[in-house]
Amino acid sequence: MRLLQQKPWTASVLLLLLFGVAAGLTGCGGTSSSGGATSETTSTEQVAGTTLTILAASSLTDAFTELANPFEKQNPGTKVRTSFGGSSQLLTQIEQGAPADVFASADEDKMNAAAQNGLVYDPTPFIRNRPVVIVPRDNPAEIQDLQDLAKPRTRLPLAQDGVPIAEYTKKILTNANSQYGGDFEQQVLNNVVSRWAHVQDSANRVALGEADGTFVYVTDVTSDIRDHVQTIQIPKSLNVIATYPIATLKGSKNTELAQKWIDLVRSDEGQGVMEKYGFERAS
Repeated sequence: MRLLQQKPWTASVLLLLLFGVAAGLTGCGGTSSSGGATSETTSTEQVAGTTLTILAASSLTDAFTELANPFEKQNPGTKVRTSFGGSSQLLTQIEQGAPADVFASADEDKMNAAAQNGLVYDPTPFIRNRPVVIVPRDNPAEIQDLQDLAKPRTRLPLAQDGVPIAEYTKKILTNANSQYGGDFEQQVLNNVVSRWAHVQDSANRVALGEADGTFVYVTDVTSDIRDHVQTIQIPKSLNVIATYPIATLKGSKNTELAQKWIDLVRSDEGQGVMEKYGFERAS
């Protein structure tokens, strides 16, 4: 009799348990489906996204950073990744197989070397730049013109040999020998107290008052240092014009996008941004 009295209670419990298990299975199925959908969406986004890697001379930092925004809007799903440095350093990275899509050099020699080694497609000039001399705002060495850089005990930081601004500096000093004396170039080089990997490094030494002057591009006199330095123009008859070439790297996996970037920087929109930062049109 006790067994018969407990049968209805046991059946109810079993029904409740079965209902709970069924509900739990349904809930698990829903969670799994939702989680799977989220995972698939993330995976699809990652596959669709493309990164365009640009190796560019450090003097292009502001202009290329600004141009990255419209480029990404014009090419949905694309992320622009820029790496700035001395053109000689960038060339070394390319020669060593660094993965990238575009190379923009501050001088034609580095680009020519890349072309001769079969590393780039069809380099083309896209902007020009102009070297100037900067001195600290208070100008303790009283440097008024290019010739004053040869004064004894003048402290001059300069970019390392091979960096384009250092190469342009040598050409300027050689040109000046005819005007200021055959040993002018050597007198100035005797005043070089340090060498730096990037043109901005030597510019910062002057802006901080740790040096008496240096050679930079006019585009390097940015808002960061403008209030701390004076700019001295180099006579046109002695100065050189820096021509910047750009090219798609042969190791690029995104050659179509790379060409779109080159088209942008050479377009009226791109050239307008370049001029905003002090560059001159290449044409």
